[in-house]
Amino acid sequence: MANNPLKVVAFAGSLRKQSLNRMLLQSAISLAPDGMVIEELDIHDIPLFNGDVESVGTPQSVTDFKESIAAADGLLIVTPEYNWGIPAVTKNLIDWASRRNTAPGNVLLNKPVSIMAIAGGTRGTGALVRSQVRDVIVFPSAIPMPSGDVGLSGGLSNFDDEGNLVNEVARTQVEQNLAAFADWIQRVSS
Repeated sequence: MANNPLKVVAFAGSLRKQSLNRMLLQSAISLAPDGMVIEELDIHDIPLFNGDVESVGTPQSVTDFKESIAAADGLLIVTPEYNWGIPAVTKNLIDWASRRNTAPGNVLLNKPVSIMAIAGGTRGTGALVRSQVRDVIVFPSAIPMPSGDVGLSGGLSNFDDEGNLVNEVARTQVEQNLAAFADWIQRVSS
């Protein structure tokens, strides 16, 4: 791995183009440390999980999503918190990724994971959703970083008009998380 960059795939658990969490993900991509490349996964055509759909034939969008996770060194989940919980989009993606019956199987198995969230207001930091995502991904045997999740408040005030993360405290938190994630991937992989 020393010569090849760590490949991290990521998704923002929101379908809205200008979602805060997608903006945070784009910032993480630009702040990735040397030796790490982060690629955002296309999630827009992934249907709600349905065992009937799975039994007839897995949609190509799901297969592509799962193969991308399988081929990556790590997974970054950036998720909003809706009503103090995991939004349907995030949970649906985790459910599809964990399915053993859908090729290429449970792609969360032994996969290092980092979790980030940003809240629109000044009070929340997505602490509940980050904890819930952690609980949900442990069952299919993903390996979340033990600490260092990113939880930001303040919504749009963290970004400039072009969507760049300009809040220095937030930038530092993201940079520290990604550096720790690179170390975590190396530790889990060895």
